[in-house]
Amino acid sequence: MKGRLIFKLGALFTILSVLLVVPALGQTAQTNEELGKQLKDYKSQSLKALKIAPDKEKALLEVEDKYSLMRGEIAETSKKAWDNLQAALAAPTPDEAKIKEAVAAYIDGQAKLFQSFRKQLEEELALMTPIQQGKYLVAMEKWREKCMPKVCIPVTSK
Repeated sequence: MKGRLIFKLGALFTILSVLLVVPALGQTAQTNEELGKQLKDYKSQSLKALKIAPDKEKALLEVEDKYSLMRGEIAETSKKAWDNLQAALAAPTPDEAKIKEAVAAYIDGQAKLFQSFRKQLEEELALMTPIQQGKYLVAMEKWREKCMPKVCIPVTSK
């Protein structure tokens, strides 16, 4: 059960990172901001439903703001790396060094993005009781299902 939850959260983070980092693949920057606002509003409502103490609710919203701003910067850097990669590949004679550098920069951005989601979740859950943690994760999964109902997650089974 725990493994499935971690897998689903990982999938959610992967999907959100793709939508945030490469707007051409799913969303425009404006839509990303709208999606971020919707998530923030949904989280705020969820925290009220969980009867989180006002001081902890404030701390949780501060965590959201901190990581949201951080991901904006990461997305901007990753977008530049993506653009650099595409430009390097489009050259008549692609420069392997430039491509290697752009690939490394893009992968670094993706890693930072994934880490930001994990760190945010860890900080949020640290402010909650175990029951609140479980209910919060269920609420976030419901939001993901509503927001992205037809997500394709390729898996291989034995």
